[in-house]
Amino acid sequence: MKVVRKGGTEKLKATLADVSSKQIRTGIFPESVYPDGTPVAYVLAIQEWGYPQGNIPARPVMRPTAEQKKAEWGRQIAGAVRGAIDGKVRIDQAFDALGARAAGDIARAISLLTTPPLKPSTLAARQSRKKTPGVSKKPLVDTGQMIQSVSHVVEDKS
Repeated sequence: MKVVRKGGTEKLKATLADVSSKQIRTGIFPESVYPDGTPVAYVLAIQEWGYPQGNIPARPVMRPTAEQKKAEWGRQIAGAVRGAIDGKVRIDQAFDALGARAAGDIARAISLLTTPPLKPSTLAARQSRKKTPGVSKKPLVDTGQMIQSVSHVVEDKS
């Protein structure tokens, strides 16, 4: 028995061309800045890799999340391609859903990070900016702006 997909070879070629012409970018983009103008991506890069000269330890979230989730994300892409070949979904819609999922996974990783713990001096600096007593002892979540800045875009490859 021979299995033939609707649209045959032409539909397959068109779908693969559509897939190969698009890309998903997920992360923190240049337009996201803190109130003082500091780019959020710059702060995340320092946290991701650490800054020994500034006595800031690495608190990676992007790389471990991508490594941990790559199989799940790969399955979602494969399902999207199958769905597009069958005419059930458009690639840009499927890629948008995957980008949103990846951004959510990264934001969740930021919110769950607890190590290495913050230094007493960092906690004191956080408290000095607050009008009420008590601050979060979790790294990366002082204002919530980093989590809110994680997003995605689906675009044509250049």
